[in-house]
Amino acid sequence: MILDLFYLIYFFFCIPFLVLRGRWHDGFAFRFGCFPKSLVRDLAWSKNIWVHAVSVGEAGAAEAVIKGLRARYPDHRIVLSVTTRAGHAFACQKYAVLATVIWSPLDLSGTVRRFINVIRPFIYVVVETELWPHLFARLAEEKVPVVIINARISDQAYPGYCLARPVIKTMLGKVSLVCAQSALDAERFISLGVLKDAVKVVGNVKFDVIASLDSDGPAARSAFGFSATDKVWVAASTHPGEEALVLDVFTALRDTFPWLRLVLVPRHPERAAAVALLLRQKGYKPMLFTDHEARVVGSEEVLVIDEIGHLMRLYVAADIVLMGKSFGIPRRGGQNPIEPAACGKPVITGPFMENFRDVMRLFRSAEAVIEIQDAASLRKALQEILVSPDKSNGLAARARAVVDRNRGAAVRTVDLIADTGIRRR
Repeated sequence: MILDLFYLIYFFFCIPFLVLRGRWHDGFAFRFGCFPKSLVRDLAWSKNIWVHAVSVGEAGAAEAVIKGLRARYPDHRIVLSVTTRAGHAFACQKYAVLATVIWSPLDLSGTVRRFINVIRPFIYVVVETELWPHLFARLAEEKVPVVIINARISDQAYPGYCLARPVIKTMLGKVSLVCAQSALDAERFISLGVLKDAVKVVGNVKFDVIASLDSDGPAARSAFGFSATDKVWVAASTHPGEEALVLDVFTALRDTFPWLRLVLVPRHPERAAAVALLLRQKGYKPMLFTDHEARVVGSEEVLVIDEIGHLMRLYVAADIVLMGKSFGIPRRGGQNPIEPAACGKPVITGPFMENFRDVMRLFRSAEAVIEIQDAASLRKALQEILVSPDKSNGLAARARAVVDRNRGAAVRTVDLIADTGIRRR
């Protein structure tokens, strides 16, 4: 009751802010448990596996596991809940056939009771580390196994979890299985209250990236408006401040490499207008992807991706990929370098990749990534790649080899979920 009261007070003050900022959307009603009647009927007639992914990264990482569960349990429905608007849109697009995509519940006792009563899950699978006290408690009461997959606790988050250990231990004590990314992550979950026998080290399921899209590089380049002679630099999942750094380097390189083309992919597509304004201020013509209409990207233009769902195909089209959120301006932690590596592209990151600690360790040990510190070192790295095909190809080949060597976590995860047992009613 106390936690419910805290949540309600929080929502009371946040809702006006969300409305004023244009962030309120129809999904909030769903998140309070307002299911469409047709969906309630559909779920009542199916055996349901509930998978939760908070946003785009987690929803993408779950692909191989979701496909594995569909193959293992073809008579079950996958119900995929997502929290963010970008994640929900991405999941609806990616899993239109594989899963029923819904909004995730707010962690109010009545709301989670409603969700569980409607979904009637045989098992609850959460991607990475999303811990909700009311939801976990109610699932335990209903004897629904709780499984955390691709589980990780970052260096930044762990001290906070330790401070809240009594609360965290209560939640994690209800978990049936933790499929940890690394031995360190496993140790951290055990220290926070998960039973030792319930924790297994399986690796990172993001290495099981599924290239379900067309891997035809020339076709992908043409679709985005690039020619065979262009060198395409994709700055992926960028955050405020990073686009300016990238543009300064791009400007410095254009005279030497006139066939270099740039694609900016803001992590949040709604920032596309701000990015377009920045481009105009820097003397470029922004080309928004939604206004693209099969036009060729000219030397004075920069392509801005203003909707989700295109990043993997862009990696296929790219010659060089820079990972955003890795420069610490204003955010840090990095974005997933595995996907461009799986597409066989040279990958550059900034100095702040804490969210991919173990992944980066593997890439560093294989000399399969370039880590730079600032604009000057970024310019130098790009010059070396552009003038030396051997360097570019070697870097890309080593990166792809790292991905290939580390596949298999998704299969191990699905096997462990099966061993945990899907409760029969």
